[in-house]
Amino acid sequence: MKIYDEMSEYYDLIYGDMTDADFYLREAANARGSVLEIGCGTGRIMLKLLEAGIDIAGIDASEKMLDILREKAEKKGLNPDVYRSDMLDFSLDKKFRLIILPYRTFLHLKNAEERKKALLNFKKHLEKGGRLILHLYNPSEDDLQMTGEFHHFETEKLLSSDGTAYNLDWHLFYEPSKRLAYYKIILSLSNGKSIEYNMEIHFTPMKEIGELLRETGYSNVRSYCGFDYSPYHEDCREVLWIAEN
Repeated sequence: MKIYDEMSEYYDLIYGDMTDADFYLREAANARGSVLEIGCGTGRIMLKLLEAGIDIAGIDASEKMLDILREKAEKKGLNPDVYRSDMLDFSLDKKFRLIILPYRTFLHLKNAEERKKALLNFKKHLEKGGRLILHLYNPSEDDLQMTGEFHHFETEKLLSSDGTAYNLDWHLFYEPSKRLAYYKIILSLSNGKSIEYNMEIHFTPMKEIGELLRETGYSNVRSYCGFDYSPYHEDCREVLWIAEN
């Protein structure tokens, strides 16, 4: 995706949160086999799993993101197995015990047809009994009211790995007829430089996700709130779907 090529240089400043990393490390270790990360980006999750000795491969649609992943891996003495490909039609000569899609990657798909095609492709790459994990965002009522124009909803004051301060300002414009959420992210660096990024995701009701997983042949379909396996409820924003092949 073009937006990730544009964002690659500063991606780790924008999405540096590692609150989910231990969850994926635990799931990968429990899988006792090969893991595939779809949307591996600059290696936020993948490199942590590689360092732990997990047999993991990754795909991403952005070559610039993968270039950064490779550079980071080289500094750590790691040799990542990564491919530039789209989640809809990638084809690898290998099956996996676990496929993960961290940080809402699945919500970039535009409609039910694409979501179904992707789920079937994931299934084709899963071993029998292998598991799929999708991390999705369940919008709040406030999110769904941010129509007509961009609404500023959060300012984050953060520190980079070298201790340099920077800010992130988040804006959302939601188009209900298309269930399309447009995000504007403004990154303000300490040197006065300001960079704006625009991206979009497709809000998808959680009920539809569950139905689609079952329709495409997955079994033991479960949903959780957050990364500690708490029961899902309607007020939960960060939702994990886990299903078996």
